[in-house]
Amino acid sequence: MEMTASSLRAICKENKLYATPELNETLYCNHRGFITVAHLEPYTGLRALFLENNALDTLDGVPALPELRCLYAQCNTLLELGDLGRFKNLDTLNISSNSISSLQGLSGCVNLRTLLAANNRLAGPRALADLPRCSALVTLDLQENQLGNTQVLEALKQLPNMRCVYLRGNPVVSAIPQYRRTLLSALPGLTYLDDRPVFPTERRCAEAWARGGVDAERAERERACNEAANQERRNFEALQRMRCEGFRKRREALGLAPGDTDPFYDGLADQEEAMLEAQRDGKELSAATARLAAYSARPGEEEPSGPSLS
Repeated sequence: MEMTASSLRAICKENKLYATPELNETLYCNHRGFITVAHLEPYTGLRALFLENNALDTLDGVPALPELRCLYAQCNTLLELGDLGRFKNLDTLNISSNSISSLQGLSGCVNLRTLLAANNRLAGPRALADLPRCSALVTLDLQENQLGNTQVLEALKQLPNMRCVYLRGNPVVSAIPQYRRTLLSALPGLTYLDDRPVFPTERRCAEAWARGGVDAERAERERACNEAANQERRNFEALQRMRCEGFRKRREALGLAPGDTDPFYDGLADQEEAMLEAQRDGKELSAATARLAAYSARPGEEEPSGPSLS
């Protein structure tokens, strides 16, 4: 199906968008079966363009929209990106589930922060050649591709703002020895790798491993555990000091004797002792009553008489 001006007007009407093209910030051209992109020149105010789940084999028909921030082109039949440098303000690009073999064409996307390129055909040393030029990248998803060379790591090292990386499903995961430790020690800003976040202790241990191997990692882990225990103890002691200071102020406000204990419990000690005494008396009385009830005179003997009441 060809993308025509009339089909774009119908999309705007269906999604209750503006009839005037330049007023629209979002355009939903997804799930339409389009085989080409055309007639988008009037939509100069677009900030988000949805093109996923069509039959597009190129993005060349998308004009240089000056306000475009998000471009969603996943689940098409793209073989290459073309020159996307015309989108100077592009922040998010989703090209997952296509047939792209190289990221060539991204060199001009200096503001790109999120790139989702999972389930493609990225392979070979040139597949990521343009990636280091996207210096603003924060999130990169390259899962389920064919990246099997360690040049992936070299490309990632040149991205200073990288925080989240997904590489599962690539041969490179098994090609890099000690994969997770290696990436964490090489990428100091990484906070999420594949299936789980990067916690401070894990990062410290990975960097220690890179410096001195397993022994250095073990020593660093022990230091981290000791530091955590000491911090927990300091937190507990600080809480105790705060409680005692609060009790002192409360006692002073109530005119009670100085101290650092809760004044609410001052009078409970005597009450508790009295309750314990009453419990002891009650137990003794119950025991005496039980003995008396169990008493029976031997044959020929009378029960002992109690004191005379006359």
